[in-house]
Amino acid sequence: MIVFQNATYKCDPSISCGCSSLSTIVTSRIVGGEAASNNAWGWIISLQESGEHTCGASLLTSEYAVTAAHCVENSISNISTLSILVGTNDLNNTSIRTIQRRSIINVTMHPDYDKLNILNDIAIIKFSPLIISSNSKLAFICLPKQDEDPFKINSNLVAIGWGYTSQFIDVVSNILRQVTVQVFSSTSFDCQRTGILNSSTQFCAGTITGGKDTCQGDSGGPLMAFVDKRWILAGISSSAKSCLPNAL
Repeated sequence: MIVFQNATYKCDPSISCGCSSLSTIVTSRIVGGEAASNNAWGWIISLQESGEHTCGASLLTSEYAVTAAHCVENSISNISTLSILVGTNDLNNTSIRTIQRRSIINVTMHPDYDKLNILNDIAIIKFSPLIISSNSKLAFICLPKQDEDPFKINSNLVAIGWGYTSQFIDVVSNILRQVTVQVFSSTSFDCQRTGILNSSTQFCAGTITGGKDTCQGDSGGPLMAFVDKRWILAGISSSAKSCLPNAL
């Protein structure tokens, strides 16, 4: 059950995806924001290079996850440096019993990924099967059905990640953080100033008043919508206007 902005969202545990076991409150922002409750987001992954967190990712099955293409494009030629860490909110606490680590064995980038214009910024990563059980505290994020629209204007989305928590300190957060944002119209001034080029594959999220943002290290992590008693993957954090308090 997840509570934020005076609304209660209770997921259906009988559904095979989009439901974690614990409750949390989402009221703040990732940059300077609040810590997520332990095991509240069972599909979140720390994508790591040489053992250091670089990006987020979302668990789709026990062997596959989705992330941003720009998170892995420079490591495909040396894939042995890439790994994932799951089962924890705290990247510094290696004694947590639910932690699992896997080496990445394959990366499939979107065939039309455009690095220059940040288009089709998505990749699928494969790893050896994770142990999925009630004790593992892992869950899978749902993908939207063909007839579902998680991108309704002004609808709430939740972003999570271990990215920078300040525009002044270039250090990732050791603790998973969370933020609630809203979807903006692609024709709005706030969205247009981000420079998006294709509204069919890109969208903007933030707040009218500013103060809520993702930052470096949050890339690849999920933007989630609550639909029909489950959390679905509405998008992937790809880029931010900046990490400033008034950023979109």
